[in-house]
Amino acid sequence: MANIGVFATILDAAGHLLLVHQNYADRVWTQPGGRVEPKESPLEALHREVREETGHRIQVERFVGAYSRIYDDDLVLAFIGRSIGSEPWAPDGEISAIGFFAPDRLPEPMTLRTRTRIADALAGRSGLVRVYDAPEHQHASFPEGL
Repeated sequence: MANIGVFATILDAAGHLLLVHQNYADRVWTQPGGRVEPKESPLEALHREVREETGHRIQVERFVGAYSRIYDDDLVLAFIGRSIGSEPWAPDGEISAIGFFAPDRLPEPMTLRTRTRIADALAGRSGLVRVYDAPEHQHASFPEGL
């Protein structure tokens, strides 16, 4: 069975995106999120991961799509939501920094997959399926042509 993850494009009142800088693997900027634990719903996992990684509480507004990395047996469910409050946050072994960024001033480095999930969310898309057959290569999408 594939690993299932959840990530969210989270906006503040000014329309800036909440992003996290990973302190492991490729050390990239990405959306808050992570793995769904056994016996945990995707929405429970999303709220837990966002709180753990950023200290923020969120209101989920819409399901954006499913993003499959067939080369890595990984499936990500993407959502968009708003920050509705936060608690104090400090860096840890997983996340080295967090911040809100204007959509046209996203930090680097960031993967194509993360940029695509953000663009899809900000464009108002919903019900997407995107399939990647290599780290930076989209193999297919539904609806086709996106």
